[in-house]
Amino acid sequence: MEPKKSANLEPLRGAWERAAYLNPKHLSETLDLSMVPGTKKPILRVMDKDCSVDFESRTMKYLGPGDQEVPPHLQILALHYLEGAGKAQLANRLVTFRDFEGGAIYYPAFKARTIDVIVKEFGDKPELLRRIGEAMRSELVDLGSVGFKVNFFPRMPVVVVLWLGDEEVPAAANMLFDSNAGKVLPTEDISIMGGALTRRLVKLARA
Repeated sequence: MEPKKSANLEPLRGAWERAAYLNPKHLSETLDLSMVPGTKKPILRVMDKDCSVDFESRTMKYLGPGDQEVPPHLQILALHYLEGAGKAQLANRLVTFRDFEGGAIYYPAFKARTIDVIVKEFGDKPELLRRIGEAMRSELVDLGSVGFKVNFFPRMPVVVVLWLGDEEVPAAANMLFDSNAGKVLPTEDISIMGGALTRRLVKLARA
């Protein structure tokens, strides 16, 4: 009997194939990435963790104890980012998911995976969300009751905002992106990025 194939195996293989032309040295210079000493492996920060990108062995691993492999969906996202990172500079203007191409159509699914989860998990725990933001070395922003900016990748900021509710108005949240993010990643990837960040926030909250 053949072993069961991972659902992410083919997309991941394809992402590595498409990224095969990337030059590690050029990437490090363009994105100001450091390299693993004595290697040709750029170090890419993904949310709050550093990982090494090995184009020769086509592996991506978190730096630190255990040498754990980065999950396939994050590897695919990171490779797409590295491919597109040179296409746009930061606009330093925040927009919602709806503002990206096709974003209005996919917004209900995006909202269910991100904004609704943040409200449910942190709507009555703003200080917990603030502490998680600090633990992720994010930058506080003057938005909402709690607001901070996480660099999901270098030059790929995501802003999380929570507004406290009261007896008349329920708690609310939003997730904002740089307006040029759509020039680097397709809208589907931006949705995946928002979902991944939300899951990371929840995981840290429950740790």
